[in-house]
Amino acid sequence: MADTNTDGHNSRYPYSPVTWAAVLFAILFGISLAIHAYQIFRYKTWYMWVMIVAIAMEVIGFITRVISIHLTGPLWPVIIAQTGLVVAPAFIAAQDYMIMGRVMSYVGKEYGYINHTKITKIFVGADVFAILTQSSGGALLAGANGDLDRMKLAQKVLLFGLALQVITFGIFAFVGIAFDVRSSRSPALRVFKEEMKSMRKLWFAFYVGSALITARSIYRTVEFGDIKFTPGARDAQGYTYTHEWPMYAFDSIPIFVRPCTMHQRTE
Repeated sequence: MADTNTDGHNSRYPYSPVTWAAVLFAILFGISLAIHAYQIFRYKTWYMWVMIVAIAMEVIGFITRVISIHLTGPLWPVIIAQTGLVVAPAFIAAQDYMIMGRVMSYVGKEYGYINHTKITKIFVGADVFAILTQSSGGALLAGANGDLDRMKLAQKVLLFGLALQVITFGIFAFVGIAFDVRSSRSPALRVFKEEMKSMRKLWFAFYVGSALITARSIYRTVEFGDIKFTPGARDAQGYTYTHEWPMYAFDSIPIFVRPCTMHQRTE
């Protein structure tokens, strides 16, 4: 995979991006999108629409990334690609909040530290704010076009949005784990052993997904926090920002695996 852009091959990226990786992930996310769409209509799990939005944003993000690699003049493909790939995981987090609310309602709200009706309102509300913040920061960064002041502003906006997402999701993960532990140890639920056992796949998806989203958010925070702006320099500096492979290793792969853990019937 190409690294630092030393020959000015693509002025929209601080490295020479490769096409095949973007095409590959556009196809992979496209397959995942088709599977989720089929499951939603087959099992009428309409509440999973947020996951559809998230995966669709990944597909659009990688398609426009391919366009931006070969069409270096217009700025719009870079803005759409950057914004879509940065913001999509926040929608996946929002889907997790909604699922947890349903699980708490099904098992028993008394086992949670936060009422299940408030889970969605509190965490989705915070997530929407994080999405808007990251969208603004991503658009600013993609459209900075070498303007250091705009790039510094974009960095601050993105870091705030990403930090908010990490903190919010961390609190949510604690609430979810606490609910799982308390409900699993409840004597009153032992008579529902088979029902509780059937939910372990959902909890497995929750734990794996929480770890992947947290790791990805930490990576993005490190990436944008490590950016250094030097007056007179053509591009900003920072290893994770000026190399392409970390994005695929620590963002694209984890975020692709996350919806794959939900490729099962969820009611």
